[in-house]
Amino acid sequence: MDKRTKIILIAAIGIALLLIARFLFIPSGSERTVEAPAPPREVTPIPLPPPTPSTIAVHAKLPIADVKEVAASALGDFLRKPIQREDTVKGITIESFVNLMPGTMTMTGAPDSTISVQLPFQFKGWARASKKVLGKVIRKRENFTGKATATLTLKLRLNSDWSIQPESELDIIIQEATLRFWGIPISIRGIFTRLVEDVVAPKLEELIVTYIARVDVKTRVASVWERLQEPTKVRDEPPIVLVMEPLEIASQHLSGNEETVFISLGIKAYIQVLIGDIAAAQLEGAPSEQKPLPDLQFVDALESGYHILAPIEVAYTAIEKLAEPHVEKAHDLKGIETHVETLSLYGSGNQLVAGVAFNMPAFDARGQLYLLGTPVYDATAMSIAVTEFNYALTTQSLLLGFAEDIGEGIFPNLRTTVEDKLVFSLEERLTDLREMLVRVIENRKIGSYVTLHGTVDSVTPEALYLTQEGLRVPFRLQGSLSCEVHLGVTQ
Repeated sequence: MDKRTKIILIAAIGIALLLIARFLFIPSGSERTVEAPAPPREVTPIPLPPPTPSTIAVHAKLPIADVKEVAASALGDFLRKPIQREDTVKGITIESFVNLMPGTMTMTGAPDSTISVQLPFQFKGWARASKKVLGKVIRKRENFTGKATATLTLKLRLNSDWSIQPESELDIIIQEATLRFWGIPISIRGIFTRLVEDVVAPKLEELIVTYIARVDVKTRVASVWERLQEPTKVRDEPPIVLVMEPLEIASQHLSGNEETVFISLGIKAYIQVLIGDIAAAQLEGAPSEQKPLPDLQFVDALESGYHILAPIEVAYTAIEKLAEPHVEKAHDLKGIETHVETLSLYGSGNQLVAGVAFNMPAFDARGQLYLLGTPVYDATAMSIAVTEFNYALTTQSLLLGFAEDIGEGIFPNLRTTVEDKLVFSLEERLTDLREMLVRVIENRKIGSYVTLHGTVDSVTPEALYLTQEGLRVPFRLQGSLSCEVHLGVTQ
């Protein structure tokens, strides 16, 4: 027998004798039970991070064609009535009876929100000249036709009280027309210029300016503002609710193109996703008092994008159930059969406690171990785990002699088993949350003239917190959120 073999044999005999001696002096049965004081079930309260204000882009559009349609219809009704006038030119009294026939009105916009209106029209009718000759009034009647074009330029401005103020400038171009009465050539251009300026132009200007001023921007934007304050159900079970709290609203100055006048707004708001009991309470509680739409603030540029906090919570019982088939069974720990009977999880301070109830039939011993570890979120694996469990000091003190006598490494192996199996994936929950949120905001009608558009561009964890009920990981969802508002005119 060589020296090495002798050393191993002596060590084995020594351990056997130590075990025999140890258990000769340890009472059997229930007195061999390890009872360790449990770490306190008090979680260090950590509030969720404050929400970051988001900006919801609101794009209000006023189709110029709508204004044109209403104005052209109203102006056509007005111009269908003949116009009678009386003028004096070169001592000759001229009575005229004129029919105006409007052509196709054109209305185009420009990038600075200017609208240019052109209305060509024809006129025809008759004129009767009266002249007193030698005390006798002589009358002569002639028919005439002519053409004219009225050009109206409107510069639109949005005021802080939500009204649209048009500033107008009118120009009239009339073809020169001449009539002869008794061989005297008389220009009717001036007559009809005054006719258009006095009668047609004011009505044209009044109609278009009035209809644009009637565009009710405030009511339609207020509808968006109010709808944003209503909680939106994302899912029934578990309850998930999207909640927005609008804070303020800003606008850039009006802009446009050939077909549309644009109002670019930004609603600054807090946006959160509530999950679980707090979401159910939000849906079942009385509606909160809504904030009225504030006056506009004007800015040179608008921010964009949203930040939504969505705290996903995993109950301790859910993790216990997941780990149960892997942990609550017989384990071969260094050749000693050890049965794990129950695994219970809870929070203590800022650490996760794993209470392991075990028994060792070979030694008629049983007990409760407590492991303490700090849970972490693995962003790559999208899972919660504890990478380093340690025995609670009170447990370690009670088990010190017992664990050393039975064989070093038994309980560390049990700790490793618990660490390996206490892993909870959040990938499915995150995927579901993202898909559900996209369905809610991707292309959603809000009333008859508002459409909500949104994307979810990224989902990132903020931190990991322990609560009395489970583990909570607030995720920050970021993307874009906008509302399309169709503005119209009323007759």
